[in-house]
Amino acid sequence: MKQWVFLFALFCFNACVTLPQIAGGQRVAQPGVSFIPPAGKPWSVLMQSTYQIALGARGSSENETFVTNVSIYQLPSTLSPQQFLAHVRAGRAAEPQTGRFEVISNEEQLYADRPETCVKHRASSKDYGAGRGADFTVIDYLGMNCIHPKAPRVGILVELSRKSPPSVAGPSFEALGMSLLRSVEFTQFK
Repeated sequence: MKQWVFLFALFCFNACVTLPQIAGGQRVAQPGVSFIPPAGKPWSVLMQSTYQIALGARGSSENETFVTNVSIYQLPSTLSPQQFLAHVRAGRAAEPQTGRFEVISNEEQLYADRPETCVKHRASSKDYGAGRGADFTVIDYLGMNCIHPKAPRVGILVELSRKSPPSVAGPSFEALGMSLLRSVEFTQFK
């Protein structure tokens, strides 16, 4: 699913398409969850539905892009923290192995800094399908999956990703991603 968001973002950023904008640092509400995309840049609404929102922003160079993705999904049953960790790991490992992406690093662990049951992930991959002036781009991911505290059969994914050539330096991705994760608030579904 992550790959289609990047392809859509690439298309929208490269085409002369005017998309609705959200200021970074402004709270965005979706059913059951709200969050604040990183400040300092305008975010284009790439896609929004009842169950998902994807925002895109340019980085410090024309070959650097960011995507904030928040998705709501159904869980198979009520899960303990360890079962939820195993469920998230299995889902993330089940992505298609097309040869386009090469994992550099991937880590998933229970995220104890939040009161909800959450699994935090940090990953990097090489993308050989979108060179942007190099043999490959690097995609960084920092996000979390949480069991919604008011609906235990509902999962919430909140993730920031960055795509750029390996030589592009930008603001601390870790700091931007952590600000996004800390901003998440869960609300009652209506």
